[in-house]
Amino acid sequence: MKPSDYWNEVLKRDPRLSETCVPSRFQRRGQDADTAFDHNTRPLIRTVGQEQARLPEASPQIHLSSRENEVHSDRCQRYTVWIDGVGAWQLLIGRNFLVGAPTLESDEADISLLANISRRHATIQKIQEDWFIQAHQSTVVSGRSVGDRAVLRTGDEIQLGERVRLGFRIPSVLSSSAVVDFESHHRPSQSVNGIILMTDSCLLGPRQDYHVCCHDWPDLMILFVQDGQLRCRSRMPFRVDGEPARDIVTVTDGATVSGDEFRFRIEKMKTGR
Repeated sequence: MKPSDYWNEVLKRDPRLSETCVPSRFQRRGQDADTAFDHNTRPLIRTVGQEQARLPEASPQIHLSSRENEVHSDRCQRYTVWIDGVGAWQLLIGRNFLVGAPTLESDEADISLLANISRRHATIQKIQEDWFIQAHQSTVVSGRSVGDRAVLRTGDEIQLGERVRLGFRIPSVLSSSAVVDFESHHRPSQSVNGIILMTDSCLLGPRQDYHVCCHDWPDLMILFVQDGQLRCRSRMPFRVDGEPARDIVTVTDGATVSGDEFRFRIEKMKTGR
């Protein structure tokens, strides 16, 4: 059975799941669902004909639909997320992400790497349902030289210049946001574990197919943008700067989000382009 057929069968059982479980790109263009899965992102329903089908582990109160939370601004907002006991990640919110070397000028790259590459080496872009890389200088994707622009797929390796290698992946079928991993030793000036390119939502929690896997967390925390503000939501009890939070809460620069078994802090980085 094709991946898109799995979701169709699920919706027949309970149409309400379209609000929480089914990626909006499948709702809009079901014919594209089959190309959105690979060996790392197989559907979580194995046998829809059985009485008990295994559904994605999402709370009915937590909306994951990328249609509702999709980022439309081309201007990149940059944050650092420090997660106790896990690590640090750059969280970049937008649809176009310039990759390059550091500069003292105001138009610093969104992904600024300490490496011998151009200040404007390549741009990673989300256009409608697909990810692309626009090459401004020497760029190779999974062994294929990029003359102008190439499609990025989960599992691709990006090589910039002769030595810089980055991994590209889309961990979850519930979000179109991507993760950039460091395959070579080249890093930003601020030490981080990886970079999240957030185009709708960012999933933090105990599963391997979340953007950041936090093994000891009891449940999922979602970061997303609404009305131009960064917000968070979870079915776990949590606090923001020590104040109890319920449902959707705005996360401001320097805010600390914590619960009985987790804690993270979000800081805004210097404004780029």
